Amino acid sequence: MKQILPLLFLLLPALIFAREPTDLGYNLSYLRVHSLAEATPELQSALAVKHACVLDLRYATASDESIEALKTALEGYPAESPLFILVSPETPSALVGAINPSAKPMVITLGTAGSQPSPRITVKTDAETDRRAYDAFDKGTPLTELISGKIDKDRYDEATLVHEFKNGNPDAEPPLTPDPTKSKGVPAADKTTEATQDAPEPLKDRVLQRALNLHQALLALRR
Repeated sequence: MKQILPLLFLLLPALIFAREPTDLGYNLSYLRVHSLAEATPELQSALAVKHACVLDLRYATASDESIEALKTALEGYPAESPLFILVSPETPSALVGAINPSAKPMVITLGTAGSQPSPRITVKTDAETDRRAYDAFDKGTPLTELISGKIDKDRYDEATLVHEFKNGNPDAEPPLTPDPTKSKGVPAADKTTEATQDAPEPLKDRVLQRALNLHQALLALRR
């Protein structure tokens, strides 16, 4: 057993870097890249298929060779298939030149404010929360828990969402609806007690969630 443990620790990084694409449903795959150099074979395979894909480069590391491989893979990606690229303030600046959303309209970058390259869609969450949500998946939290929730269920007329996006409003979101369980006439003392009893908001990967939500909207528009 003692001989096996060191071997597992040596293999663990390779298993993480070479993670296969995850099926998010709706004919959408998700590929998380920790090391661009290590994930190049999986990345080239994923981007060679005519299939909508989320490419997560938020906290990736990269070498010069792997960046060139990424550029080549992106150039060969089917122009008619949506490609959602997730970025963050910690995405290597060297990747900015490789990611060129303007070259293909269906390549859409998403990230928090201050991300690089500047995202086409800025998601309203802070960088610290974004990192915690990203790490939660690596620590075993299922993606379904991190991307489920109101924005996924509240359709906001999906065709309207895409219409807003195409008209220069990438931040269009479902409107907040009042909680029907809360009475308008609750006394101040009861409100304080009620607030202290509220459970903390579950951790969500808002950037990935927005990519899935936009993909659903694009599908709805094509029906």
